[in-house]
Amino acid sequence: MTAALAKPVARPRRSVPAPGSSLVAATEAYAIHVRAAVEAVRRSFGNYESVSAAWADMLASRWREEPLATSETPALQAAWGLVSMRLVGRSIGALSANASLRDAEAWFLGRLRAPRLLSDAVVEFVDREAVKALEAVAYDDTLRDLLPYVLDAHGPGSRASVMKAPATQKARQAKRTRGVFYTPSDVAEYITREAIGALGQGIEPPSILDPACGSGVFLKAALGLAMTHNPDLDRFDFVERSLYGIDVNPLAVEAACFVLLHECLDSDHGRQGVSPWSLWHRIRCNLCVADALTFELATPNDDHTASLASLRTTLDATYVAPTRNHLDTRTENALFPRGTALGNVFPALSQGADTIIGNPPYATIGPRNDMATLGRRFASLPVGNVAGANYFPAFVEMMWRFARPDRSSSGMVVPLSLACSSRAQMTATRRAIMGSGGRWRFAFFDREPHALFGEEVKTRNTIVFRYQDTGEAGSAAAIETGPLRKWTSRQRARLFDEINFTPLIGISIAAGIPKLSGDRSSEVFGQIARRTTCLREMCASVASCRPEEVASKHRDNCVFISGTAYNFLNTFRPHRNLPPFRAPWSASKVLALSFATEDEAARAFAILGSRVAYWLWHVTEDGFHVTRAFVLRLPFSDRLFNKMQRDSLARLGTRLWDDVQTDRIVSVNGGRQTIAYRPHASESLRDEIDALLLGALDVAPSFIEYLRAFTRGVVAVDEDDGTRRRFTNSFH
Repeated sequence: MTAALAKPVARPRRSVPAPGSSLVAATEAYAIHVRAAVEAVRRSFGNYESVSAAWADMLASRWREEPLATSETPALQAAWGLVSMRLVGRSIGALSANASLRDAEAWFLGRLRAPRLLSDAVVEFVDREAVKALEAVAYDDTLRDLLPYVLDAHGPGSRASVMKAPATQKARQAKRTRGVFYTPSDVAEYITREAIGALGQGIEPPSILDPACGSGVFLKAALGLAMTHNPDLDRFDFVERSLYGIDVNPLAVEAACFVLLHECLDSDHGRQGVSPWSLWHRIRCNLCVADALTFELATPNDDHTASLASLRTTLDATYVAPTRNHLDTRTENALFPRGTALGNVFPALSQGADTIIGNPPYATIGPRNDMATLGRRFASLPVGNVAGANYFPAFVEMMWRFARPDRSSSGMVVPLSLACSSRAQMTATRRAIMGSGGRWRFAFFDREPHALFGEEVKTRNTIVFRYQDTGEAGSAAAIETGPLRKWTSRQRARLFDEINFTPLIGISIAAGIPKLSGDRSSEVFGQIARRTTCLREMCASVASCRPEEVASKHRDNCVFISGTAYNFLNTFRPHRNLPPFRAPWSASKVLALSFATEDEAARAFAILGSRVAYWLWHVTEDGFHVTRAFVLRLPFSDRLFNKMQRDSLARLGTRLWDDVQTDRIVSVNGGRQTIAYRPHASESLRDEIDALLLGALDVAPSFIEYLRAFTRGVVAVDEDDGTRRRFTNSFH
């Protein structure tokens, strides 16, 4: 890909998780007061019809008619609108500390006059209550930094927030249902910088679409990137020409408009003599309340470019009432059930967007009346079973389905399951990626020690990029990958500076996207992937058993593997000389492999205790679960080795089991006991085992050095962190 744009100078911000700094907690210090003001205003509204009409007169889209999600939405939208007006006006210095909501609405309208005012429905004492709440907010650089999160109507809804404040459970459930997570600003900025930078020169400015824009984190990042590279940028012109967003939540879309308006008005970068209301509505023309799944890149019904330009000119000069137009948006379960050409709503995107960015919803698709249509449109949504699928793979498809076919770039952050899940939907998505052409890059992020979205949202993630140049349409996709990254919070400041990618040559990603680092690892993985041998061939039987059965029934010729792992694969033989029980055994079953002879069991134990097996697990799985399929398809069986190698491997397996007894870990979690056997003190034995396995695979023994460094790096993560030195001390 073309070299990315230079990274802006780093500065400490609360919108980036850091040691001792939580994005959710930082946001909540401001948002709790904003939501209190919103709730006070919402409660004061009486007649639904009058509030709905006043909201429409003030904030309904002037470009297209859009549906309301529920009958309660107008009151909530009206309250958020009034509070957002005051928040933005106060933040940029246009309003004083004593300004009322009516003052804020008057500032927002400027010299224009609306038929009805939202503030008319707010009684005086509620106005004072709301202002008091809003004046508890610090109007500082941190508020400006956090504004997209502060205006997120959901509020805190993480597992951590529910533990601290059970009342946030409702917000958490709403976020889980919609698949909504705060995207830290450094994540949005990295994706935006890399995606736009991949376009190179010749597209000024690019059209940028976020099909799940939320309250505008990615759109703000795109504007910030443009301002960094051009301090004299006309911010409003860039927003109007370049930034587009779609979201199913009307509150989110309106919040995104206020976020972008704030950026345009801050530091006197607005339009002289034009009211904030006019600017807000011009921005609003670029954002649509809709379900992005119902759009397609098709020929528009008509070219609406001229009518949109005329509307924007009119908005500058006079008040414009909301009107109906050609878009039929009235339906029960889908906003655009028959499918809508993207160019009908955004004329500038009739040929597709230059860049597509975002953080799509991670949630299960519920019942819809357009499931058959969606199943035919998206390869990742199986026909007839769309309701059981996840949303985000369809948004990955939008990275090429909504993009300009000649030259475009895209970037999104999605769950790690895109890379390693064996579910049919993920397999179909990976096949669709392979067939989409272009050049793809995948960066993978673990959740421990620290997580990409912060400690409140412990997820494993993939950041995925796609770039297509003229003439590449229809060609086979080129795939580049990276390792499953781990880091500590103190390393986060340089996390995105150190990301690089490794090309995959001759490796299909249908079964999964391997997480590799460096050409040598890609070459060796390709050699191994072509092997047809598997550990299942050695097994007499495969079953699951309860942990207490391993201890109480001394099973000969068996090897056991726990279903989860992190720093090592917990592989063991029947326990010996157990310490006194401190708690009941864990209820999680373990995989039990039975073998015909003790030598075969010892060989299997050596294979599973090797760094080769641990590396293959880390490369192909999610960094936590140890699946039955992974264990059984490990590319080793007795037919891979000669007699001498088999005997040596059996001896090494027996010695390794004797050795790991000295590093047994007995722990109690949730009142249940587990036992693990850590192999890190058995480095010399693992060297011998790795050498034997690599030799049988025709891999040069020098790869052992890579495996040593890989294992130590994964376990230690940050060797300069004193609190993590206990992990490196286990290596002898």
